[in-house]
Amino acid sequence: MRLFAEKVYQGSYFTRNEEVVLYITASMPNGTTLPQMNALIEKMERYLSEFPEIRQFQTDIPNARRASIRVFFNKESERSGFPYQLKSSVISKALELGGGSWGVYGLQDQGFSNDVSEFAGSYRVKLYGYNYDELATWADTLKNRLLTYRRIKEVLINSNFSWYKDDYREFSFDLNKQRLASEGFLPNELFASLQPIFAKDVWAGSLVIDGEREDIKLASRQSKEYDIWALQYISHNIGNRMYRLNELADISKGQAPQEVAKENQQYRLALQFDYIGASTQGRRVLDREVEALNEILPMGYTAENEENVWGWGKKDNKQYWLIGLLIVIIFFTTAVLFNSVKQPLAVIFIIPVSFIGVFLTFYWFKLNFDQGGFASFILLSGITVNASIYIMNDYNLIRRKRPGLSPLKAYIKAWNSKIIPIFLTVVSTMLGFIPFMVGTSKEAFWFPLAAGTIGGLAMSIVGIFIFLPLMMVKKEKRFKIMDVQSINHNKKRQTKKYKLKKERR
Repeated sequence: MRLFAEKVYQGSYFTRNEEVVLYITASMPNGTTLPQMNALIEKMERYLSEFPEIRQFQTDIPNARRASIRVFFNKESERSGFPYQLKSSVISKALELGGGSWGVYGLQDQGFSNDVSEFAGSYRVKLYGYNYDELATWADTLKNRLLTYRRIKEVLINSNFSWYKDDYREFSFDLNKQRLASEGFLPNELFASLQPIFAKDVWAGSLVIDGEREDIKLASRQSKEYDIWALQYISHNIGNRMYRLNELADISKGQAPQEVAKENQQYRLALQFDYIGASTQGRRVLDREVEALNEILPMGYTAENEENVWGWGKKDNKQYWLIGLLIVIIFFTTAVLFNSVKQPLAVIFIIPVSFIGVFLTFYWFKLNFDQGGFASFILLSGITVNASIYIMNDYNLIRRKRPGLSPLKAYIKAWNSKIIPIFLTVVSTMLGFIPFMVGTSKEAFWFPLAAGTIGGLAMSIVGIFIFLPLMMVKKEKRFKIMDVQSINHNKKRQTKKYKLKKERR
């Protein structure tokens, strides 16, 4: 179970049975313009236009730094080897073009990417609020709390989630409030003293020249000469008092959102980070911190844990209650049939034994556990109990007809009469799922369903052969032996009474 949870379940995702599509992505660094990105994509489009096997391709350029192309194929070439040949050719063309980072994905095999960007993080949180500055303060609060964990090295704050880290950086200006108060400076006085030195495009008035109005704008000469070091260490004055900016504020360059995003009339910020360790532990840490932050957030501000849409989130875990409901229904049904509470437990015990076969199948063969894997659990819960019900029902009939027969012998008779049809039923069911596993496509849902069902049925045979007789015979052995002894005692008493009557006659 531990191997299944760590090696299979954590990496599982829902698959979709869609048409064959080849995905091509392009990214360029900060400062790129839309015409530059469009020129790069046009070169790839001209190359794709040379192939008549391509039905169409769709290009999307959401901004100057990102673009994507989706390639669709004709029905004749969709199931042939052409998509794989095209993928290899596109990779070679991307390396030839250069000009940016390229990625080629699809066709259910290994993708290509020459992007050297780091992964942004798989743990995501969204923060909403009606004041952007205050929302940014709460985002920094959550960031600092997360960074207290040694397994979290970096937390990114953006307006939207992304797969990779952005190289966009901004200078942040953080005031030292305690030092300002001790020096007797106000923030507005500090900014007013810096504005004339670094100001640009300051409107100073207008003139009418040749009947047209011309604006007069001023720019500080130092704004072109001074750099960040000069801003921090050259002395400035507020009134008659001199100061250096590094004594009153900190200027640092770091990652920052590139835009102000809104959702449902609320400002939105997105936090991402990676956790070094087990994903379940990282999810617990994130849930705990988000819950603690929501308790102190003011009205109108919320923090939400963003689940990965391709994984098994908390909402998806609700479906596992169906297995519990099915087991409850089986328990009450068999309890009425056997007129017993203990015997249904032996029937239900075979269900988790068959689940072991599902776990081992997905772990040994490294299969993806998607909707088909979950459906195999539901299917096995109903199929595997049938064999146990047949044997136990026949066992109870033999005990009622022949009460003097020992439990072991009664179980062996029931076993001998039912095991051949049970075995043939299980084998025929396993063979019926083999067509879903033939071929190289490994279709979504059906392939995991067939693999899980076959593995579970194979393990259920072990449960019927070993665990069912142990649970049935061992528990009732003592009680049934006492019944046989009482019957033999009654026979002896009847024999003695018959002899006494005969002697008197």
